[in-house]
Amino acid sequence: MARKTAAALTSPTDKAIYVIAERAPPYIAGERVGDRKEIELTEHQARAELLAGHILPKPVASDA
Repeated sequence: MARKTAAALTSPTDKAIYVIAERAPPYIAGERVGDRKEIELTEHQARAELLAGHILPKPVASDA
């Protein structure tokens, strides 16, 4: 069963929240992340960071 994620965006300007991986560098998509655990990015901003494994889509709570 597939999990829904916040990364299912409808517009290029829509933003989704991503979880920052422990191995992430100090900057993600040009933003200093510091001690943050999550970051809000557009699909375009997130693409390279997702491929590098620096961020992960945040799962959306399902109505069970």
